[in-house]
Amino acid sequence: MQTGGQERGLPPAKAGQALAPGRRAARPARKEAAADAPDAITIALGFDSAAPDCVAVDTPARIDAALLASTRAQKVICPLFAEDYDALVVAGHLRSLGFDGTLVVLAPDLPNPRMVEREIRNQAGGLRVSVVVKP
Repeated sequence: MQTGGQERGLPPAKAGQALAPGRRAARPARKEAAADAPDAITIALGFDSAAPDCVAVDTPARIDAALLASTRAQKVICPLFAEDYDALVVAGHLRSLGFDGTLVVLAPDLPNPRMVEREIRNQAGGLRVSVVVKP
């Protein structure tokens, strides 16, 4: 109940004021996902692809700045483990290229896929990572 015509609410935040314990600062707004654009291409690493909106490559070294720019890729799909590389290598490589999309990692049945996702993300400096468990 309000009395005396005064509005009650939270006081305005002061510049430089620390957040309450346990609260995170707001994330900056993300750019609109270019993956929703009809001409965005997905890069599939280590997989054959017949999809028209997908480019298949065989090694992480084949992904370079020119390929990312020409395809405007917002997703790269790779296996958790391959014969010559793993998802950590791919994540680090994409980060070094300034990739700002999502790395989708296809994994075998794992007891805790979110933990693997966090580890890859942390090792790659915050790259967006999604681990998908194959049945």
